[in-house]
Amino acid sequence: MNDLNSSDKKERPGSMKRHPSTNAKSNYADALGFHQNILDELIDKDIVDDTRDPQLNRYMVDSKLFNPKLFLSVIHSDKSLNDLMLGIHNLEKDIEAKKPLLQQLITNNFEKTLSSKNSLDKVFNEFSSSNLGQEIDTLNQNLAYSNNSANQLLNPVLLLISKEQELANALTFINQNKFFMDLPKKLKSYIDEDDFDSLLKEYERGFAFFQSLKTLQNHNPLFDKIWSNVVKVINDYKISMTEDLKKIHIESINSNFKLQANNSRKSNFVSIIKRMIELNATKSPIKDFVSLQYDYILEDLDTGLAKINYTRLFNARNSILNAYPSNQEPDSEILLVTTMKRLFTTFGSSTFNDEQIDEIYEKLDFPLIVQLWTFTSDYINDVTELVIGKKILKFESIVEYFLTDFDSLLSKKAKSNPNTFKTNEKDLALMRNYFNSMVSKICARLQFFFSCTTSDLTNALQLSMDHGATAVLPPPGTPDLNDPSTFGFLPPNTNSISAICFSVNLHNMIYKKLSEVQNKALILNSGELNSTVTSTIFTINQNLILGCLSTLNADIKKIFYADNMSPSDTIDGATKLITFLQNYYKVFISKLHQIHIFDNKDLMKLIKQQFLSSFDVLLNGMVQNVARQSKIDPTRSDYYYLATIYDMRNLTQKIIPSILRSFDINFQSNLSKDKDLKIYESFDTYEYALFAEYMKEPLTAIKQIVGNGITDINTNSDGLLTRLASGEVIEVSPYILKAINHINSLKSRLLNFKIRNSFILDVQSSLIGQLQKKIVDNLSIDFTEDGLYQIVLDINLLLVLLKKYNTRCPELNIADTKRLEQIYQKLKPQADVSSVEKNREANINFNYAQFVCFITC
Repeated sequence: MNDLNSSDKKERPGSMKRHPSTNAKSNYADALGFHQNILDELIDKDIVDDTRDPQLNRYMVDSKLFNPKLFLSVIHSDKSLNDLMLGIHNLEKDIEAKKPLLQQLITNNFEKTLSSKNSLDKVFNEFSSSNLGQEIDTLNQNLAYSNNSANQLLNPVLLLISKEQELANALTFINQNKFFMDLPKKLKSYIDEDDFDSLLKEYERGFAFFQSLKTLQNHNPLFDKIWSNVVKVINDYKISMTEDLKKIHIESINSNFKLQANNSRKSNFVSIIKRMIELNATKSPIKDFVSLQYDYILEDLDTGLAKINYTRLFNARNSILNAYPSNQEPDSEILLVTTMKRLFTTFGSSTFNDEQIDEIYEKLDFPLIVQLWTFTSDYINDVTELVIGKKILKFESIVEYFLTDFDSLLSKKAKSNPNTFKTNEKDLALMRNYFNSMVSKICARLQFFFSCTTSDLTNALQLSMDHGATAVLPPPGTPDLNDPSTFGFLPPNTNSISAICFSVNLHNMIYKKLSEVQNKALILNSGELNSTVTSTIFTINQNLILGCLSTLNADIKKIFYADNMSPSDTIDGATKLITFLQNYYKVFISKLHQIHIFDNKDLMKLIKQQFLSSFDVLLNGMVQNVARQSKIDPTRSDYYYLATIYDMRNLTQKIIPSILRSFDINFQSNLSKDKDLKIYESFDTYEYALFAEYMKEPLTAIKQIVGNGITDINTNSDGLLTRLASGEVIEVSPYILKAINHINSLKSRLLNFKIRNSFILDVQSSLIGQLQKKIVDNLSIDFTEDGLYQIVLDINLLLVLLKKYNTRCPELNIADTKRLEQIYQKLKPQADVSSVEKNREANINFNYAQFVCFITC
């Protein structure tokens, strides 16, 4: 050591380390026998620099600062369990090998002392037999002194030998019972290290050992005390596991818990319960755990996510009503008009793509309304995903796992434990009752929310304030299909597209999870449960459909407040209403089909009725909109009337049949094949009525022009034949020119409005018919010769113009001149036809531009 110390005092260049000689002192040797010199290892691993490093003492076996854990983790970190067991064996052999040296040392000293005493006794005896009294006394004193000295030297040796024997006996006892005596400490160590397999193995071994000791007659009370400590350790461990189970809430359990069932982590509830059962649980931890989770879920159903916040819902609805009142004048800039304009602009565009509706539907309503929809959507998501999915369905999976697969994890001994959860009818009935109770409660909540009226919501709010979690929901009323505001789940003033899109999302969330309840609950399922779930899905489905249909008719009725009847970009002569209806109904039918999942005749009947009634609402709205727009801008009255008439004709001939075909495809009906639907007759009736209303003023004007003109013919034609004889050209009567001018002016006005040409021809045909009719009707008066010639000239000119007109116009618009021709044939003999024809040609030349406009189609 002095050599080593002196060598350490020498300076070493830089950071180079000096390794001691491999023939090092024995105290540097590895106690487990793997390394010749642990100092080399420590220096190589940069733990110490040299022998002067104070850390070295923590690795020296013969040092008071020796740290066995540090020694093993640093010097033998690369050793396996088998290597360490071999090292312990080497250490025990080394200790055993050194025992004879100590015993030999004690024996040698004892024998030397005993030999000395025997020699002294022999000398004393020899001296005693001689006559050396004085010398003998002196010798005796010396012997006594020697004996005393010898005893002083021998007695400690004898005492040491006695103590050694006692120690040897104690060590033998300890070695023989070392496992049992160390069991409490070892079990605690395994618990701290979460090494349950070793814990169980040692505990069962200790239990068997203690049982064998109890059969011995000389049973040592020490063993009872040790075993009581073992029992306390195990019981404390069970208590801690029970507390761990209480901290596990079902939503925190991984959905893949079955795949992690063999995971030994103490955070795994399966592992905890398995451990408790393997340690001879006195009562079933499974039943306690299931009951605990049931109570936790039930409490959440009453106070947590699954319980709707009626106060927040009620306040949100009132905020919408206060911010966006709908009881003002519909043509003022309020929510009604603004929302409908958004809707009409979106669906009235020729570039609209129905596939984009899912990206834009939330923008079609006002923020407060969308917030209320979002509140409802979030609530349903919480109910379906977080409560049904992560709690109720997971609860069923956990119970199913315990009933079917859990036994496979247990040992044979644990399976024989009578406290292990067994599948029996009583337990199964209890679990089924738990499951039914949770599902029934959540179904009742969902049914009420989607079935209640707005007044029911008010009642529910009051009940929740008065009774809290114990409040019983009132039976829901019946919303009015013709009034969307009576549906409790619909935000006030929401539009139909938002309603149908949000409803599809709500339906998908609810249907998905409630279907899982039916499909997954193989063990806990029951006829009653299936019936409850099916009834809930149907009730929600039906009310979503009826609520959306209610908003359909409401929006069709209100859409005309946003329709200014601007011309269509794609259909000549039509308005943007046609484009709107095509896009709107396509989206609505498609979305409604996504909700309609039940083949229910009564429900289908309501869907058809409400759907067809929307066309009646549409028709009434179109008629009212004509009057409203004409009142706003009378100068465009012609356009409003004729464009609406064409829209009606387009609807009955193309749009409505197309919409009905789409409806038939989605709902497996035959509406498009029914040509006797009342709606067609209604549209035709309104079309004729609207055309008659429009033509009332032009026809009246023709009537007055013709009537007044023919009445004044005798007066205005006085001297006509005299002028004719003098070679003067006779002009056609003013009423003919005024009537033709009136027709031409109307045609010109309609052309400026870009009215469809066929409709202009319809108008002209009607006015021509009125012109002919009124001429015939007014010929009953007595005409003078001059007047008679004027009438013949007028009719002749008109017939020539009408024949030209008929050759150019479509067959549908050909003017029927038969009656007028009959009258002309009767009057013609009373006038000079050749002069009539000559004057007719002169008049045509005089009014050529006017007449060409008249006969042009």
